[in-house]
Amino acid sequence: MKARIALNYKQLPIEKIPVSPQDRAEVLRVSGQPCAPVLVHGDHVIFYSGSILRYLDANSRRTPSLFSSDSATLGEMEEWELFVRHDLAKPVQSIFRQFLAEKKDPSEPGRASMFLNDLTGRIEDVLAKRKWRVGDTMTAADVSAAPFVFYGMLPPGADAASIPRFFSERLMLGENRGSTRDWVTRVMFYDRP
Repeated sequence: MKARIALNYKQLPIEKIPVSPQDRAEVLRVSGQPCAPVLVHGDHVIFYSGSILRYLDANSRRTPSLFSSDSATLGEMEEWELFVRHDLAKPVQSIFRQFLAEKKDPSEPGRASMFLNDLTGRIEDVLAKRKWRVGDTMTAADVSAAPFVFYGMLPPGADAASIPRFFSERLMLGENRGSTRDWVTRVMFYDRP
């Protein structure tokens, strides 16, 4: 999601090649490692969404920037990226592990939802003062975090066997997160095929 959001925000053309989560042979062949997304740009192969965001910014300077040339602002953005990797990703990872588990823990969705709601309190506090997490425009700080919160906002009704439906029934953002919901909607606007 993060790579798609960045590419669409920067209005960069892309040829998307879907890869099955069960068959990583093509990803391994192209990048030498099993994780997606992978960006192939000429002779350059970049994997990991954070690296892709940085690559896009460095190589598409005439498009809207996702990072800052100001070191203090860049430091704040990197703090948010760490928050996402070390904290905000945990409730989503917890529910995804439940999706893969043969035996589901019925108490895990409640714990994950409570944790997500607690973590988004920090986001809600920032959004009470400004429209974006860092600065006056969407940045990598927004692109990195919004997809994780989005999993707690999925509407019910997807295919019964789908991952989105599993999440929509188990991970809930909770009440009193209006600014967070609006922010996620603004960022996810750019998650288009």
